[in-house]
Order: sequence, then C-alpha cells, then structure tokens
Amino acid sequence: MKKIIVFLLLLVILVPSQALAAASAPTVNIEKTYFESYKSKVNEVKAAQKNLSVRLCPDVQPLTEQYKASAARYTSLVKSKASKDMLAQAKAEKIRDIKALNAAKKTCAVKVKQHKKESDKALKDIQVLKAAIVKNIKAHLAGKDGMSENDFTASVQKSLSFMDSKFSALLSSLRSAT
Repeated sequence: MKKIIVFLLLLVILVPSQALAAASAPTVNIEKTYFESYKSKVNEVKAAQKNLSVRLCPDVQPLTEQYKASAARYTSLVKSKASKDMLAQAKAEKIRDIKALNAAKKTCAVKVKQHKKESDKALKDIQVLKAAIVKNIKAHLAGKDGMSENDFTASVQKSLSFMDSKFSALLSSLRSAT
C-alpha cells in the first residue's frame, strides 16, 4: 500500500513537470534560433539608460566639484579659526553652491526619469512584438497557420528586421539624448 502511494505521488509530481518541460522546450529552441541577440540588445539599452544622467545633465558634475571646493574651504577656515566674517562668507558660498547643486540634480532627475520611462515603454513594445513573433513561429511549427515555408521565412525575417530597427531607433535616441 505504501509503495502504491509513493508511486502515485511520484507520478503526480513528475508527470506535470515533464509536461511543463516538454511544453517550454520549443520556446527555448525558438529563442535560441531566432532571438540570439535579443538579451544583449536589452542589456545595451539598460546600459544606455544608466548613462542618461551623464548625457542629460552635464552641469551637475561641475556644480558638484564647486560645492566640494567650497565645503573644503569652509572646513579649512573652521579648523584655522578664521574670523567670523570669513566664516560667514564661506558658509554662505557653501550654502549657495549646495542649493545650486540640488536644483540641478532635481531637474536632472526629472529629465532622466522621463527619458527612462519612454525607453522602458519602447522596450515593453519590443517585448510584446517578440511575444507575437514567438506565437506565430509556434503556430507555424504546429502547422496551424497554413503558410508555405518561404512565406513563413519571409514573414519572420521581416518581423525580426522590424524589431531590430526598433532596437536601433531606441538606442540612437538614448545615445543622442540631450
């Protein structure tokens, strides 16, 4: 009796996992065959997104350096026990620099967020396109679409080149963002 229960449990556990593995195997093969550069292009877009702040906010770096210099000057004046007038002047300069830096960072964050949002939307559109292409390929491989092999190949190539042009346009817009 115990052996039968154990056998049934193994059967209940293993059969669905085998069916799941069998159902997902064609998708893996389709991904390897048709979308070999997809992940690298997505990573390229993500890297370009990370560099947006450098491109969109060239004024933040000089303001940061200016603030660091004024903060260092104020600290050195405090340590050297300078006069109150010099300390007040250095402190006012430091406060002015930090306010300018914070304002620049705030506008920079808004610009970066907007560009990142647009590029994430474009990536999502590309992902939807990829899912549609995979669905069409699966339908053809299952014999459900009725397309000839030449028509299917032309359709897939057209779809893949369209997806590639979407990636190229997205990358060029991220790299030329100002």
